[in-house]
Amino acid sequence: MSLLDAMNDLKKNGFDPKEGKEYNPYERIPDGTYLMSFDNVNHNAKGDRDFLMLAFTVVQGEQEGKQESIFPSLAQTKSNGEPMPSFVLAKNISMIQVIGEMLNNPIPDSCFNFENESEAYEALVDAFKPAEGRVLEMTIETTPNKKNPQFPFRNYEFKKHEQPKIAKAEDPFAASGDTVEVNDSDLPF
Repeated sequence: MSLLDAMNDLKKNGFDPKEGKEYNPYERIPDGTYLMSFDNVNHNAKGDRDFLMLAFTVVQGEQEGKQESIFPSLAQTKSNGEPMPSFVLAKNISMIQVIGEMLNNPIPDSCFNFENESEAYEALVDAFKPAEGRVLEMTIETTPNKKNPQFPFRNYEFKKHEQPKIAKAEDPFAASGDTVEVNDSDLPF
């Protein structure tokens, strides 16, 4: 990417230096409904906790190119060692399965039949891989977080969207029947 390309991206994203605010490509996507592509799924770890990350990108509209990552947790204990409330686990499992359905990639119940979340995350990575590149509609709505007001809760709703048609690539010379064998003696070096 050239400097001119980077400048054009700034302009495309509405950057105006007169506003006195730097461009932040990681600025959160505002509340609304967006057409999103499912980019990938990863099982990562930070410290002694591991997590699942589902990554999406807005594919059209004013927020095009911006990314949203969702981290549904299947941890069975809180960071303080107390048991995770079952409603939290149920909510996250339902979110994972809804996303799979909206991507026309159902997530089987067997992905949750493990003693620990690490094994479940690995099964989910495998289950979500075929859906990479598919699109869905995502509605984002923030609600206040009383404990950490600077980090409001992000709530999601998902809907199916018609998948883009992919052109079928065919060999234009397949019907000609002409083939040429090349061997080492035909090469100039």
